[in-house]
Amino acid sequence: MIYITGDVHSKIRNYFEQKIAGSELKAAIIFLKILRKYKLSSTLFVNGKCLDENPEEVKNLLEFDVELGGHTYNNFGNLGIIRKYLNKKIYGCIYGSAFYQRKDVKKTKRAFEKLGLEMKSWRTHAFGSNKKTLRILRQNEVKYVSDLLGETKPFVESGIIHMPVNIPVDQNSIAYSILRPENRNPFIGCKEARIKPEEWFEILKKRVEKNEKDKVPSIILIHPITMAVLDNFRLFEKIARFLSKYKSGKISELIIK
Repeated sequence: MIYITGDVHSKIRNYFEQKIAGSELKAAIIFLKILRKYKLSSTLFVNGKCLDENPEEVKNLLEFDVELGGHTYNNFGNLGIIRKYLNKKIYGCIYGSAFYQRKDVKKTKRAFEKLGLEMKSWRTHAFGSNKKTLRILRQNEVKYVSDLLGETKPFVESGIIHMPVNIPVDQNSIAYSILRPENRNPFIGCKEARIKPEEWFEILKKRVEKNEKDKVPSIILIHPITMAVLDNFRLFEKIARFLSKYKSGKISELIIK
């Protein structure tokens, strides 16, 4: 079983991918059209601000076989290096204080509710959650969280179903990290490890095949905007064609027995 996920952000100041490709919501439509072509389900984690500022574009996403989950309201207000450092130093978490987190989660949830949507699933921007985040999400009736990275099966803890991303992430793998020969290990973890896009695709294939053999769900994170910037979705179409041989689902459809 595979779970294809993507993150969709509101406008981020000086973000190079948005400067090249424009709106992430528009990129998400192309992403979903390709998935529909190959009869694949998906979950997109979307900033609450996208729903408030672009409700009609968000409604267009719902024409596809997709679930929308929360992804903070606006990336902690376009999180900067200094704020990220101070939050980590003071609160042990880049998401900041429990007060700020609660306010942000509730604001994101309200954005969903304005469109008649239930926010069942969540991924914190930059995976920047902590135990306080999980407690706040439980209080706001979020049951599925995809904030962990690594070769781990989904698991339940304190009322939250965790969906760890267990396939190397596109941005971490091909966009922002250092190109090193040792990172070509087919079963490398999901942390920063820059490699060539086609090599990343080969790793993705081998990891999914291994997970299927071991009966482990594959939770995949691919950013629509990154696929747009990389090569106008040509690699993503190859990925979707490969994944179409497997059964796919939305994050909130996972049942742990």
